[in-house]
Amino acid sequence: MKPIWLGLVLVVQTLGKQHSDFGLEMSRQNGSSYRIVNGTGAVISDYPFVVSVQRWEQDTGSHICGGTFISDRWILTAGHCVDDIEFKQGGIVRVESSFHASGGVFLTIERTVLHESIYYGDTGIDYDYGLIKLATRFERAVPVRLVVSNRRFPAGELCTVVGWGKTKNTGDRDQLRMVKLPIVPQKMCDEVYSELHPITRRMICAGFEAGGQDACEGDSGGPLLCRGIQAGITSWGVGCAKPKRYGVYSNIANQLNAKRQMSFRIVNGTEATIVSYPYVVSIQRWTPRLKQHICGGTLISERWVLTAAHCADKITPTTVMVRANSTFFNRGGKLHRVEKVIKHELFSYAKGDYDFGLLKLKQRYRRGTFVKLPTQRRRFPPAERCTAMGWGQTLGSEPREQLRQVVLPIVSQKVCRKAYEGTDEITPRMLCAGYAEGMRDACDGDSGGPLICRGLQAGVISWAIGCAQSNKYGVYSSIAEGREWIRNHTGV
Repeated sequence: MKPIWLGLVLVVQTLGKQHSDFGLEMSRQNGSSYRIVNGTGAVISDYPFVVSVQRWEQDTGSHICGGTFISDRWILTAGHCVDDIEFKQGGIVRVESSFHASGGVFLTIERTVLHESIYYGDTGIDYDYGLIKLATRFERAVPVRLVVSNRRFPAGELCTVVGWGKTKNTGDRDQLRMVKLPIVPQKMCDEVYSELHPITRRMICAGFEAGGQDACEGDSGGPLLCRGIQAGITSWGVGCAKPKRYGVYSNIANQLNAKRQMSFRIVNGTEATIVSYPYVVSIQRWTPRLKQHICGGTLISERWVLTAAHCADKITPTTVMVRANSTFFNRGGKLHRVEKVIKHELFSYAKGDYDFGLLKLKQRYRRGTFVKLPTQRRRFPPAERCTAMGWGQTLGSEPREQLRQVVLPIVSQKVCRKAYEGTDEITPRMLCAGYAEGMRDACDGDSGGPLICRGLQAGVISWAIGCAQSNKYGVYSSIAEGREWIRNHTGV
């Protein structure tokens, strides 16, 4: 895979020291080095894509940063992590372990890549992106789901930071830890840091105004995860968990090449046609500068499309089009303008609950074929085989333009709650489907599309941790539980 940042080819840096260790030294200026503060212990099975980036001296590894698998050969981290002189002279990566100092396996490095525009200010770092290429492919790698280009996460959304940095009286530093932090509005963060370092489009801020919880030195390079998608890379901050000193993360959406197939879609499924699923539609962001598939949806009447609330939250009637009656999201069929966008008033990004959305078409689609919805009391038993479909981006070599499908078994609420215990709550509005061993799933870009059971739409594709990971089932919004809300708004 060729590393690309928004069309710019990265080159391995062969410069001298150039402020190496800067990102690490920022925290040391305060007299201590820190880590996830006031977080909780985590295990690698919940975040199997997280790795420990280490210096290798005298047959001993020393953790310096976190990172994430983005393929079986590449690891994403912060630029200042790979710009470390000692790491360049002898670096190694520990994977598949909850502990940075033991367990798992070591992987050797072929080369590192530093963003050519990285800039070290007096306080912060811009273009803080780095890549590590492994010496050989690691077949057991579980790649993280990367955010799609230009996707934004709203202020207040609770996201998760994971890392192994040193601790500030919060427990053993050897074990992986996690903390949940809210996204901070760009304007608010810029005001806080205006005299120290500008907050650019390459940055996302997260944290509490009162401080108390944060990610700090040693957590650098690790992921900021929003709804199971990596939105940012832990980059820099002033102090650690201080009031009005939010953590700053490198914004991945700003640097992903839109053509780079690193966010995912129906995994290990098969091609499908609109003839088989004539009610499936592609919801597209449609502006003079951007025409982009963002979510799936289903026609439930001549005027109404059902989708996910987090899809409806990304658009307005003036920035969305619906393509219907086409196997391909980028051509054919009929484009429809939208009159109204509705998301469930109880929808919460923090929990992913009540993830129901509706689009009202400007004109009736009289030739449309409409999906059948279950009654409010209809339940789908565990192990029943259902079909998910969508146009999300692909992990493999398959073209993403054509509709794809995958057959998945329903998973009981009890099993699903156990799988997500300690990370997320599975509520009565959620339905789970998938295999315990993973391998097949619906993922980012498929959101809003249907889960069809015996010809009825049982669910709306909502969220998951990772993509096709073992014991991390896909989570769908249960139509039966949202049936009354749908009927009240649409009459359907």
